[in-house]
Amino acid sequence: MREQVTLVPKSRYLVTVILSCVAALGVAPAGAAVTATSVAAAARSNDIAQLRQLIKSGADVNAAAADGSTALLYAAFDSNVEMIKMLLAAGADPNVANHFGVTPLLQASRYGDEASLEALLKGGADIGKAQREGETPLMAAARAGSVPAVKLLLKHGADPNASESLWDETALMWATAEGHLDVVDALLAAGADPNRKARASELTKRSTRTDFPSGGFTAVMWAARNGDEAVVRRLVQGGADLKLTNADGATAMTLAIINDRFDLAAKLIDLGADANDGSLYQAVEMHDATTDWRAKDGSRLRAEHPNKLNALDLIKVLLDHGADPNKPYQAQMHSASMCCDTHANGTPFYRAAIAADVEALKLMIAKGADLEWAPKAVEKGPRDGFGPNNTGKTPLMVAMDGGKGVGMAGGPGDIREGAEAPFREISNRNPLDAMQVLIDAGANVNAKTPAGDSALHIAAFAGKLDVVRLLAKNGADLNLKDGAGLTALQVVEKQPPRPPPPTSGALAGEKQGAQPTEVAALLRDLMHGGNAQANLAEGRSK
Repeated sequence: MREQVTLVPKSRYLVTVILSCVAALGVAPAGAAVTATSVAAAARSNDIAQLRQLIKSGADVNAAAADGSTALLYAAFDSNVEMIKMLLAAGADPNVANHFGVTPLLQASRYGDEASLEALLKGGADIGKAQREGETPLMAAARAGSVPAVKLLLKHGADPNASESLWDETALMWATAEGHLDVVDALLAAGADPNRKARASELTKRSTRTDFPSGGFTAVMWAARNGDEAVVRRLVQGGADLKLTNADGATAMTLAIINDRFDLAAKLIDLGADANDGSLYQAVEMHDATTDWRAKDGSRLRAEHPNKLNALDLIKVLLDHGADPNKPYQAQMHSASMCCDTHANGTPFYRAAIAADVEALKLMIAKGADLEWAPKAVEKGPRDGFGPNNTGKTPLMVAMDGGKGVGMAGGPGDIREGAEAPFREISNRNPLDAMQVLIDAGANVNAKTPAGDSALHIAAFAGKLDVVRLLAKNGADLNLKDGAGLTALQVVEKQPPRPPPPTSGALAGEKQGAQPTEVAALLRDLMHGGNAQANLAEGRSK
C-alpha cells in the first residue's frame, strides 16, 4: 500500500498537506511560478473576489500554473465548493490533470469531500479519469474512509473492481488496509470482488541487504494482518475465500499468526479457514518467539499484540481442528526490509524439536507425529547460510541444540552475545528434557544422517557431555560407526582441542562444549564400565 493521504481540515492544510503536495497531491507549493494576475494564482490564494473579477474580465479559467495545476484543481484542494461552481460555470474543464496526473475529481476524492465531488460530477468530471499510476477517484475516496463519497462515485458509475497499475490493488483492498468497515460494506454491496489478488512481484533477485514484498494479497489478508476482526467477518460474509494464498504461500490465517494475532487466527478457523494450511508451523515458531525478536531491518521489534490465547493455546486449537504435525512446510516470508526470514524447511513437529519445545512436542506426539522425519536439502535463500544445516538430521539430533529461541534477526543490535533468550512465553525448552520426551515416544537413538552420523557422533563432536550420557543411558550404541567408519570415540580422539572462548562478539558468553579429551574419557568410561553409572547419575565426567 502507498502512504495514505488523509482528509485534512482546511484550517490545517497548509502545514499538513502542502509540504507533500508535489509528490502526493500534485499541487504546486507556494513559490511555484504563477503570474500574480492569473486565475490559478487567485484560486491558489483562495481569493474568491479576485477570481470573480478575473473571470468577469475574460481571463482564461483553464490557464495553469507551472506544474499544470488549474484554478479548479486549487479549488478542489481547498474544498471550496463555491469556487468550484463559479469556475465550472465560467467554463473550467473538470478533467484537466496537472503534470502529476491529478484531476480535480481525484483531489476531492482524496479528501472524501462529497460536496466538491458532487459539484464536479455535475460539471462534467469524468468518473473514469485516473491518476498516472491508475489511482481512481473511487480508490482515493475508499482510502480516505468517506462512505458518502464512495457511494456517490459508485452511483455515477465508478468501477468497484478497477485497479491501479503498480500493484493491481483495488478500492476494496485500500479500504480494508485502512480498516474502513462501512466503506468495505458499500464496495461489497456494489459488487467488489473480495477474492481479487494484488500483483505478485516479478522481481526475483534478493540479497542479505535487500528484500521486497512478494505481493499477491487479497483484501482479507490485509485485514487479518491488521487484526481487524470486524472487516474480516464482513469480507467472509461477502464471499472472501480464506484458503487463498499470497505470493509467499501464506493464507490469511498464516499472516495473522506471523503478526501475533492469535485470537483472530483461532476465529478464522471458525469462519472457514483450513487448519492444515501450514499455519501450524508458524504457530510453533511463534511459541519460540523472544521479546528481542526484531523485524529484519532491525529498526523495530516484531509485532507483539495483546491476545487471550498464547502460541501454545493456538497450537492446541490447530491440532484439534485437524492440522497435521507431519505436513512439510517450505516457505520464506518477505517484506520491504533487509532480507529475509530464514527459509522454513520442516514439519511443525520438526520445528518444535529445533526449539526443544517440550510441551509442543508432547501435543504433537499425541497426534501421531513422525519421530524420524528429517528434511531434505532445498534451494537456499540469501540468509539461509546464517543458520545451521539440518538436512538429514532427525528431531532427536536437532533437539540437543534447542532452547535458544529465534534469532534476533537483522540490522544493528541483533546479537545477544551469549545471553539467555528472553522468551515471550515461559515454557520448558530444556534440550535434555526434549530429547527424553522423544526417546520415550520411540525415537531411534541410533538413527543416522545420510553422512552416517548418529546423535552420539554429533553430541560427542560438539562436546555435549550431558547429551552423551543421556544417549548412553537410553541405549545408544557406543560402537556405532559413521560414514567414515569411525566410532564416536575415534572421532573425538582425532579432534583438535577447542580454542579458548571468545570474550567479545557474537559468541561471547556462550557455553562451550567440553574438550575432546574430556569427551573421550567419558566415552571410554561408558564403554568399559568403570564409573559410568556414577557419571550417569551425578552428571559429571572425569
